[in-house]
Formats: sequence, C-alpha cells, structure tokens
Amino acid sequence: MITSKEDRAYGALIGGAIGDAMGMPASFLTRRQIEEAYGYIRDFLQPNEEFQSKHGSLQAAEVTDDTMESVIICHNLIENSGFSEAAFNIAMKEWAIENKMLERTVIGPSTRRYLEAVINGKDPKETAGQGNTNGSAMRVAPVGVAYCDDMSRCVEAAVASSLPSHGSRPAVAAACAVAAAVSAGVHGGYSVNEVLNASYEAALFGESKGVEITAPSVAKRIRMIEYIVDSCGEQDIRDILDELTGVFGSSMMAYESVPIALGAFYAVNGNGSEGILAAINAGDDADTNGAICGNICGAYSGAQSFPEEWKDRVQKTSCLDMKGMAIQLLDLKLGLQ
Repeated sequence: MITSKEDRAYGALIGGAIGDAMGMPASFLTRRQIEEAYGYIRDFLQPNEEFQSKHGSLQAAEVTDDTMESVIICHNLIENSGFSEAAFNIAMKEWAIENKMLERTVIGPSTRRYLEAVINGKDPKETAGQGNTNGSAMRVAPVGVAYCDDMSRCVEAAVASSLPSHGSRPAVAAACAVAAAVSAGVHGGYSVNEVLNASYEAALFGESKGVEITAPSVAKRIRMIEYIVDSCGEQDIRDILDELTGVFGSSMMAYESVPIALGAFYAVNGNGSEGILAAINAGDDADTNGAICGNICGAYSGAQSFPEEWKDRVQKTSCLDMKGMAIQLLDLKLGLQ
C-alpha cells in the first residue's frame, strides 16, 4: 500500500510510542515469564505487579522514559532547527528534576550517569564513553525523520545526539543505525534489505566516532540479520525471534537491543503491528526493543500499519501529539539545505 512521507514520519514517532507502551509490562521479563504473566501480548496491558517491579505504577498504554526522551529530541530539533547539545542538556536536566528520575529505577545506567553529571553541573562527556546501553538509540528516531532526505547529515546528527550520554563505540553505532533506518523509511523507496544496509553503513560510521570499548560490533551483528532470518524459512515468528535472541540477546546493551529490533523489522517485512508484537514478546528490554522496532517499522510502513485504536489510546493516555511533531520535523526541511 502506498503511503505518504507525512504518514511515514508520523508512523516513526507513533510506532515508537506504541512499542514502548505495549512492551512496558514485559520489561526485563523472560519469554517464559511473559507467557506466565500475560500470555502472548497483543495489546496494551496493565503491569502484573507480581512480575513487573520497574513499571508497576504505570497504567496500560502509558509510555515510559523511552518515549519522553524521544519527545525531548523532537522539541530540541524543532526549536533549534537541528540538534543542539547545550539545549538538550538543559532540557534533560529539567525533565529529570521535575520527574525525579534519579529516584526511580526505570532509567538505564548510562542515562543515570549522564543525568547525575548535568544535574550536578559536571561535564557529562567525562563519563559518556562508558555509556554502552540503548538509551541514545531509543530516543533518536526524530533525527531520522528530520533528516529523511539527507542520510549523511542524519548520521552526523545521530552521533551528536548520542555523544553527551552514550559515547561508546557500540552505543553511537546503535544510534546511527536506528536513525538511518528511520531516515530511509520516511524518505521512501527502500526495500527492507536496503534499510538494513543503510543501518549497517551508518553503524560503521558510528563505530568510527565512539569511544573504543571491549564489546561486539553493532555493524557486524546487523550484517548477520538477513542470514539468520532467511535460514529460518517459514518458521513461526516466535521461533525466528528465538533464533535472533539466541545469537544477539535482547537486553539493554546497545549491541543486543538494536540488532534484535532490526531483526524483528526484517522478519515481518516491515509490518508495524507484527514487528512490535514480535519484539516485545521476545522479552528482556521489551519496552525499548518494541519502541525501536516500532520506530523503524512505522517509518517503513507508515502510521497506517498500526490500528487506529492503538494510536488513539497511547496518545490520549500520555498526552502526546505525534502527528503534529512529525509534521513540524518535516517542515524543518533539514535534509534539503
């Protein structure tokens, strides 16, 4: 089905919010625990407090810090006509203080170090090189939307948005990979294989910009996705995700989270609803993996690939206007300068 650029931009943002909120009750649970607590998740659910301690206070269809940080990036790009590190640090500091993020358990270790630094007036880049989790990848989709017509500037902006908090080689590579996949999807005309290749090339670029640490290569893992999925043939999507998680894992580590999200995207041929369900039911960092997969699938297949009920409910529950922000990002025309 033919989609408009506006619908694909909206899809990138709303897909992230849906994946985040739908994956939230399953966060950091194994696949077996998810099945025991919820069965196979197919809709927004209230967290089962017996299993879910990190997000137990949230209601069904409510987004987590994943989407809220993405919204901060949206406003940063719109208000500054491009990414501003100084404005980002200020906005993140204000958000963290207002929502008492350092008193909560939902933020990852890299983001926690970053927030502690900016709140205490220190230079966050002094410790950013340790940041090897998926925090910068989960918030970067707006960069891909804004720079959907200029892949080179897109990955450069992705690097800039990652370095303040997640400056290691795998984290920067992961952010670049997601931004590139979203950019390719929103631009249009790419096959799913070509989206993976754009992510691979962007990850290689990101690996050249991040601080070297001992960790797997995000780019090399992305390169493995087609072989793993294609080797599964006509297997059920759950079995395919088992194969992917068996190789990559699905934790908050950047080199696990982004390959598994891209793997789910490829396995369902970019279908928004199917991609999110595949990613979240694989377990572990389910909300972030669902968000990233939703970003990429939404950019590729458009907002129309998600049920209207899902789009309406997640935005109403968390007071979001993803379509409005998507239009504003496109109106910047950053890729046309």
